[in-house]
Amino acid sequence: MGKEVVREKLMEIFEATVDSDSKYSGSVTDMDYYTLLCKSAAKDRLFKLMGNNMCMFNCKYDENDAVLMLFSIPVNTKEIGSKHISERVMEVIENVEACFTTIDFSSSREVKEDKFVYMVVIKKLDRKGDLNDYCES
Repeated sequence: MGKEVVREKLMEIFEATVDSDSKYSGSVTDMDYYTLLCKSAAKDRLFKLMGNNMCMFNCKYDENDAVLMLFSIPVNTKEIGSKHISERVMEVIENVEACFTTIDFSSSREVKEDKFVYMVVIKKLDRKGDLNDYCES
């Protein structure tokens, strides 16, 4: 999947999330990643992008409407080839920043028992929930 296709899919999921009732109201620093991914799968809102599972939720961040993106990046996988996990994390950041220019929060955490790195990215919306000021054309 080429970069343009990945970025178009990211924007499509983002815009659908803004219009959806999919909400997350918990802490951004202490998440139950597995439960969130299962919740998304149950609502048919779990996607495969860049060899990673990912989902999005509407949330509040710094008292602003925002979209939370959760990426589940496998530590060892044959699908991705020999890319180191740090390269795959940077690939996610590169594509998200290409779509939204800036991001308001990001963190990643490796959960060795799960054999995944979970990456959380948050992008604030303007007050009207309008995407135009935040998305590159």
